[in-house]
Amino acid sequence: MVFNGINNQKVEFTLIPFDPHAFELMTGIKVTDDFEHYDVGFNLVIGDRNMHASIFISDVKRMVDWFEAFSLNKSVDSTLSVYHGQLCFNLLKNDVPAKHIRIINDGSVSIPGCGGYSGNLEEIVKMYFVECELNNWQLQKIALELKSELHYSFKKD
Repeated sequence: MVFNGINNQKVEFTLIPFDPHAFELMTGIKVTDDFEHYDVGFNLVIGDRNMHASIFISDVKRMVDWFEAFSLNKSVDSTLSVYHGQLCFNLLKNDVPAKHIRIINDGSVSIPGCGGYSGNLEEIVKMYFVECELNNWQLQKIALELKSELHYSFKKD
């Protein structure tokens, strides 16, 4: 899904379909029918950053709930923080015709259980953000696309 920002900026956030064969090769764990998933892969493109990682399913569900409630003009927290605090959605203005949000990816927030950084540290810890103006229809579309991508991520062949 693409968040079109102000000043021709954009954020691309895409859930990656789960591949049981690749999972087995990487972990040695054979996926059975009763295997419980707790995370899903995602790709995030923001600014000059193009990253692949995994996000908790519960975080994706929180995103869906936040955007759905927001689209229905319900009260929402002013900040939704997911992916261990590295990905945040900040409510800047909540007007009826259009809502303004800032999407932030802050690489300086450490992720529990991850060791030191490898690669260009200056680039890794950089913060990127994009501001978006979205109407209720666009917010509802984001929630629906997230639901659809989450469902498709675990669809069995």
